[in-house]
Formats: sequence, C-alpha cells, structure tokens
Amino acid sequence: MDCNRHTYFSAFYHIVFSTKEREPLLRDEVRVRTQQYIIGFSNKHNVHVMTINGMPDHLHFLIYVQSPALVISDYMRELKKATNKLINEQMGYRGRFRWQEGYFCQAISRERVDSCCRYIQNQQEHHKKLSFHDEWLAIMHGISNDEGKSNS
Repeated sequence: MDCNRHTYFSAFYHIVFSTKEREPLLRDEVRVRTQQYIIGFSNKHNVHVMTINGMPDHLHFLIYVQSPALVISDYMRELKKATNKLINEQMGYRGRFRWQEGYFCQAISRERVDSCCRYIQNQQEHHKKLSFHDEWLAIMHGISNDEGKSNS
C-alpha cells in the first residue's frame, strides 16, 4: 500500500443476474464467451473478476474493487448493455436475447471470499439440488449461499 495515499478502498461484491424471464439461452459456448467478455470489460473498468460461472439462465461472479469511484449501478448497466449487444450481434440471437431487469449485488467480507468463490465455481453441482428461483429467494431472504452459514 502506498503510504502517501490518503484513501484506501477495498470491496468484494457477489453479483447475480439472469436472462429475461429466466429463459435458458446461455448455452455453454455462449456462456463461456460472455464470461470471457465480462472479465475483459471489468478489467477496462479497473474491476478484478475473482471468479465467474453460471447456468443457462443466470450468471454469478465475484468482483474485487479498489476504487471508491466505481458506481456499481453504472458498471452493471454498461456491462449488461455491452453483453446484450455481444450476444445478439455476434452469437446469432439477432435481437432475441435480453437480460432480466435488475441484478443482485451483495458486499461480502474478506473472510467469506473463499466460500463465495467455491459457491460460484460449483454452480452446476449446486443447481442439481436447487432451482434458480429457489436460489434467488434464499439469497434475497438473507439465507447464506455458501456452506450453510447465515449472512448475518
């Protein structure tokens, strides 16, 4: 850390967003390419994607931010707009692909980073037992999404 720097900012955010109407449009190749694009987009905005994964109808990722100037709502609006354009123009959807309005974003403590990464990396296994709808309800009601621990 630069001792001459007067402000130190460090934040981790778990972000989730879904396709419109939760349609399973993110085929494996589309999802992988979209995830790669998100990593590049984020790097250009000084955001480090620690891990990213998803299912045919939604994506999860964990980001690390070191700038207090980043406005998450602006970042997400631009990210969703750019990936929507990518998927429609370069992956053959021709205007049929759209993201659901909104997103989930939760700041997490440094101590929960590893468990959150594991949770995101294990999405395919996790969703053998739990639908996205049930997962979303659990997240929104503060039930932990990592190893059964409470979010409190």
